Amino acid sequence: MSHSHSPSRRRSLYLLAAAAAAPLAITSRSYAQSDPASYPNRVVRLINPWNPGGPADIIAQPIVQGLAAAWKQPVIMEHKTGANGVIGTQFVVKAPPDGYTLLLSQLGPNVIAPSLGKGTPYDPITDFAPITQIESNPLVLVVRPELKINTVAELIAYGKANPTALSYASGGSGSNIHLAGEMLKQLAGINMIHVPYKGAAPIIADMFGGSISASFLNPSVVAQHVASGKLKAIGVTTAKRSPSQPSIPAISETLPGFDVTSWYGLMAPAGTPAPIIDKIYRQVSAIVRTPEVTGIYRAGFLDVDLTTPDEYARSLKIEVARYAKLIKDFKITGAE
Repeated sequence: MSHSHSPSRRRSLYLLAAAAAAPLAITSRSYAQSDPASYPNRVVRLINPWNPGGPADIIAQPIVQGLAAAWKQPVIMEHKTGANGVIGTQFVVKAPPDGYTLLLSQLGPNVIAPSLGKGTPYDPITDFAPITQIESNPLVLVVRPELKINTVAELIAYGKANPTALSYASGGSGSNIHLAGEMLKQLAGINMIHVPYKGAAPIIADMFGGSISASFLNPSVVAQHVASGKLKAIGVTTAKRSPSQPSIPAISETLPGFDVTSWYGLMAPAGTPAPIIDKIYRQVSAIVRTPEVTGIYRAGFLDVDLTTPDEYARSLKIEVARYAKLIKDFKITGAE
């Protein structure tokens, strides 16, 4: 048999040819990924790590529809839920950094969860390419009307006079509600018993039933109950009053430094080419700034709060450090 046709000879020639072609393939693939003119040319997926029907859908749906119309390519939203948003967030980390898998990011899984317990299977800073923060919204501090508490100052006075009487409900240990409650206790110098729940509906039911004094809840969840007088709104958790609810004082007006601001944004896997990040940012900004989409957000008590990719990256670093300190100071383990 001729050596030139032996299996080992053929294999060596194949490997040499593959090696020679590899740089060209890598170069052409990298160019295709980083060329904004060719992006997108197939389906783009937006991963929503939360259950259908909540504020995340209100935020994401107009963006998905707007991008599909602008790009003339399918843009779909996929719910990948579990572990308070960590499952869907981790899924995006593992996706190719090509702009075709995006994340609806949020304060919980992207800032709070990495500092809880054993942390998360991703780094909140190095594993993501921030695109833009989309909106921000407060939590609303609500109390039972029977307590005759009308302001944050009155809540503090009641707590000091009745050190074992107050309780507050949260969506679980380490949630932004839990952190808001512990921050209020520390800054006000009062005691409030923390009672963790698994959702807003049972919290509200127990507040109606009289077993829970207070909670910090999403504005869209409590609006109807506040309007009907079944709950009393006495403060918002943002540093300043919310544009969508200007009549409710900010807690910081009584307790300077109080600030727990929830938000949603967009991220991609780390390594996604900057021109693609910029193209997504510019298109999403244009969509969100339209009167129609701004109106949808306002109706859900969500305040438009767009940032550039660089601004978003800087704020994330600050927030990750800030919440890590809060979790350490309050000794929150995430185990409750």
